[in-house]
Amino acid sequence: MYFMNSAILENHGEIFMSLFEIKCPLCKGTLWIDPASGKVVDHQSADHQKGNFDDFLKSRQKGTAWDDRLKKAKDEEARRKAEIAEKFKKAASEPIEINPDEKPMKSPFDWD
Repeated sequence: MYFMNSAILENHGEIFMSLFEIKCPLCKGTLWIDPASGKVVDHQSADHQKGNFDDFLKSRQKGTAWDDRLKKAKDEEARRKAEIAEKFKKAASEPIEINPDEKPMKSPFDWD
C-alpha cells in the first residue's frame, strides 16, 4: 500500500488526528484510514474500463493459435520419441562383433 498524503480535520477549533490516504496497488482504489483506531473511514473504488465483446472474441481467436502451436509441438515430440525408439530397436537387433584376437579388459587401468 502506498501512503499518499494525510489530511488534518478541524472541528470547532479542535484538531483531530490526520487521516491517511492510501492507494491500493491491486484494485487502484483509495482508502482513508484513521491512524488512532486503524479503521477505514472511507473508500473510493477506481474506475475500470468496461470490456468490449469484439476485443474478447479477437483474444479468443488468438488463443486458438497457441492451441495449434501446442498441438504441433506435441506431435513433433511424439515423432522424435518414435524415431529414437526405432533407432534403439535397430541397434539392439544388430549383433555386436567381437574380435577374438583381442583380450578383454580386466581393469580400467588397462585402458592406457
